[in-house]
This record gives sequence, structure tokens and C-alpha cells, in this order.
Amino acid sequence: MKRREGIRMSRLESRPDNVSFDCEDGESVLSAALRAGLPMANACGGIAKCSTCRIWILNGGENCPEREGAESDLAGKLGFAARIRLACQLRPSGDVTFRRLVLDEMDAVVASQLYRKQPSQTGELKKVAVFFSDIVDFTGHCEEITPYDLMFLLNRYFAQAGEIIEANGGHVSLCIGDGMMALFGADGDKDAPLCAVNAALETLEWIDRAKPFVSTMFNADLEIRIGLHYGEAIVGTVGCPGAERLTAVGPVVNLASRIEEANKEAGTRLLVSKPLFDLVRDKVIEKDFLRVRLRGASERITLYEIGGLTEEAAREVSVRKLNGASRYAGRHWRRIGPAAEIPPGGKRIVEFDDCDIVVFHSDEGYFAFNNACPHLKLPFFDRAGETVHPLRPPEIAIKRDGRLHCRWHHACFDIRSGAILNWCTNLRADGTTAEHEEIGDVSKNRTPLQPLACRVQDGDVWVSVD
Repeated sequence: MKRREGIRMSRLESRPDNVSFDCEDGESVLSAALRAGLPMANACGGIAKCSTCRIWILNGGENCPEREGAESDLAGKLGFAARIRLACQLRPSGDVTFRRLVLDEMDAVVASQLYRKQPSQTGELKKVAVFFSDIVDFTGHCEEITPYDLMFLLNRYFAQAGEIIEANGGHVSLCIGDGMMALFGADGDKDAPLCAVNAALETLEWIDRAKPFVSTMFNADLEIRIGLHYGEAIVGTVGCPGAERLTAVGPVVNLASRIEEANKEAGTRLLVSKPLFDLVRDKVIEKDFLRVRLRGASERITLYEIGGLTEEAAREVSVRKLNGASRYAGRHWRRIGPAAEIPPGGKRIVEFDDCDIVVFHSDEGYFAFNNACPHLKLPFFDRAGETVHPLRPPEIAIKRDGRLHCRWHHACFDIRSGAILNWCTNLRADGTTAEHEEIGDVSKNRTPLQPLACRVQDGDVWVSVD
């Protein structure tokens, strides 16, 4: 630390540049670096949105204040380690040595979080369950089935297996040829081993159900083999910009792939490693075990063949799915609750972190929509227990035939199609609202209602907010 004309200064050093420069008290590392002529990548203007200014603290971590606000939020989404900081947000209180992690324009494109649908994750060591599957005699199918039918069958399998994996909390990491790799536990789920086993069992069950159809339609026998392993891997987002996927690298991934291959010689369909088996031993039905030497290994290891879950474990998995999200027909679904709790003509408002959903039981079934009029995003209905402002108009009940009247300006929508049946009938001719003329013309934004996909399964209502 030093002072210059009454201003306290920190001395910063950047690697691999071997450049040192001063940073004023309260100044960000990014600002000081740019002032010193250091080519620090930055794409969002210093508001902690892109992460391209990320740096690795080598020395002086005690002079780096804890993350706050936007930096803390972004670091949580990307899984930053403690020493990874955003230069635009870090304002050191003393000398710091750091390494730039984004060095050129291509690095900046790869690292930037701007315009991504999902945040990418930097590499991080995590314990995960790795799922590998492979279609038996896929080369033979390629020779016997027409190209169109082969791709249809392959995509049908990937779609179904992917939904099963995601419904069990996994992430499909890779589909190449006839092989699939998935990860369980990348989000820290402690039940990852059991979820991976259940996903494997459910995938095999679906294959068994699909066999008669495949045999009749394509004159082929559909069978798969699955290998599971659990251990520590480097987990992060990789891929070309715009086509990134969450994946894992390391020995645990290679071993899982070779466990899947071991099914061929063993004549089995599902084999798991001892590290994974030890974590689910009391929750699965063990059919057999074998000692094998995997490809590339010098020593034999023990693998276990699993035939199913115990009754208690099956109930545990069922409750887990019931209380959480699910995936079906290419959509993510959220459980609303028992259908019987919403009587005909009744509604239920469900509060999520990102929106409120209204589910209505009409004469034709269950329908769902966002609890916000598309006109000015004002709520159709009050939340349970919400204090009602005296100037707020009273709610208008939904008609049994599905007509929804907004209480604010009396626009009328069809909850089945979202179509506008009547548009803001209580606005004045100039588009203003009585007693709220200061807001001006609000007749614009003639937007239909957007219904949400809604279904009933096993007595529960599920809504997709995709």
C-alpha cells in the first residue's frame, strides 16, 4: 500500500503479463487495469453480466473483500471457486497478484454470459454419478434398417431416455452415435447415486416396453447396456459458442464408459461400480456381482448387477418426483397439487419464485395461465393473504365456459385459446383510465393471453411454464 496526493493506493500485478500497476482506494481492478493499458476483456460495461473480466487471485486474497450483489449472484450461477473474482466488481484493500483468465477475443466469446439462455459453468471438482448407455449391435441395425427409420428410432430412444434422466434430476451431457452420457449430482444433489440407478432401471423398462413395437415396425431387436460409476470429476460447460453443454472429464468418466462395455462379456444390461454400489447398497436389489479387468486397467475390480429398487427406496424416489419438477413430452413440468382440490368452476393460485400461476377447473378440464393481464401485467387475482389496497378493483370470477375478465380495464380473454374476446371496455375514448389520467393512453399493447400447457397425471395437476 502507498499514498499519492492523499489517495491510498494498492499495487496490483497481472500474470501472465508480469505487469504491475496502481489501483486507487475504492477503484475496481478492471478500471485500474484499463487505465494502465492492460488488455482486460470486458463485454458488459462493468455490471457483472458477462464474466469475461474474471481473474484468478494468486496472492493477496486477504485484501479482497467478500463477493456481494451481482458478483455473488453470477459466481453462484457459474460455480466460481473462492479465488475466481470479477475484475469489474473487485475493489482491493491492499496489494494483489492475479492471473487473467480471458486472454483474447476468442476467450471472451467463450467466457461471455451475455445472450446465453443458460449460464455456463467454469470447471469445478465435484462428485458425480456418471451414466453411460449404448445400443447393442448398432452397426448391424445400420445395415438392416433404412436410414430414415434408423434416425427416427435413434432420436426416439434419445428423447425418451433424456426425459427419464431429467425427471430423475440428471443432465444429458452427450449423445454421439448410439451412445449417451449423463451426469447426476452436478448440482450437488446428495441422492445422485440413487437417482442414477433409478434412471437406468426406468430406461431399461422403457426399452422392454418398446421392443414389440420396434420388432413389428423395423424387424429389429432393440436392446441397450448401461454402466454407472460415482466419483470426483471436473464438471463444467464445454462446446462451441451457442452449442455448449454441461459435461464432466476425468478418470471417473472413462471408467463409467468401460463399465458399460463390460456388460457385453458379462451378458448383463446394467452394471455399477463398487463406489456407487456402496452408497445405495441398502436401497437396491443386487442380482449378482463379478470381478473383471476393464480395458486399459491392470487390476480387476468388482462390478454389481442391479435388478431393481427396494420397496422403501421406490417410494422415496416416487415422493421425490411428486414434490419436484418433472419432464414429459419435451417440456419441464411443475406439480400444482391434487386435482380433486380444485372443484369444477374453482381456481387455485400457485406462487413460484419467477411467476404466479392460475389453474382453473372449467367444464372442459383444467387450464392454466400467468396471473398477470398481458395488457399492463397487473394481477388478475390476489395472492392468498395479500393485503388488498382500497383502490384495487374487485376480482371478477372466471366463467365456467372459460371467459376471463380482467378487473383493471375489463379486457376479456378465452383461457382455452388465449384469444381476446373484448378489449378494455372501461377505458375512455382517449385511452386513459378514470382517476388515473396521469398515466396517459394505456389502450396500446393489445396482446392475447398466453395459456400454459396443463395436464392431469395420477390424480395431480401439472403445469409447464416453458
